[in-house]
Amino acid sequence: MVSFLSKRLTSFLLLAMFSCAAVAQTSERPAQRPVVQIAGIILDNENLRPIPHVNISVRGTHRGTSTDMNGFFSLTTLAGDYLVFSSIGFRTETIKIPDTLQANRYTIYQTLLRDTLELPVTVIFPWPSRERFREAFLNLDIPADDYDIARRNVLLSELRDRARHAPMDAQMNFRHLTQQRADRMYWAGQQQPNNLLNPLAWAQFLRIWNAQRDERRQQRVRDWDFYEP
Repeated sequence: MVSFLSKRLTSFLLLAMFSCAAVAQTSERPAQRPVVQIAGIILDNENLRPIPHVNISVRGTHRGTSTDMNGFFSLTTLAGDYLVFSSIGFRTETIKIPDTLQANRYTIYQTLLRDTLELPVTVIFPWPSRERFREAFLNLDIPADDYDIARRNVLLSELRDRARHAPMDAQMNFRHLTQQRADRMYWAGQQQPNNLLNPLAWAQFLRIWNAQRDERRQQRVRDWDFYEP
């Protein structure tokens, strides 16, 4: 009988101890923080324009969101949490949600400072110096291509050869016909002179002939210098 009573007393004491511990833990547990709906707009500190795609995260958790194209965001969090705002080109900002809010909604307008680094202008050249570029440009060997063909086509000898074998066009035929009519009207009623027996005409012809011969020789020399490797 004594053994049975001692067992019951021991069980009662243990149950009382566990009950007291549970009550103590319940009284020591802090009050649960209220849930707050946070909404706001992120603005540029310089021109107060909305900043899109800003990352917003709750510090110490895996919860977060990002702003839309108009810089607006909405996030559910707890009072007393810290919100971290980060975006490329701007400094990271951290704010605390007040834990003394009377309502379950909170609106903020957060500005971010620009965090940009301006580098000096750098000009990149394929050569280490301007002197090396000038030397490479002057010693540039242009292969035989369309440029050489074009230069060959504008040579005076080439143009004369083409003009010699080219037929007369409409303008040239008209000028030739007009000259013939003018000659017939000028020598109308009289015999047109023949310069085959005129010594002055022969002297002028020989002078023109020699001048053209010298010009052809000089042109051949220039052509040889042009095609010489």
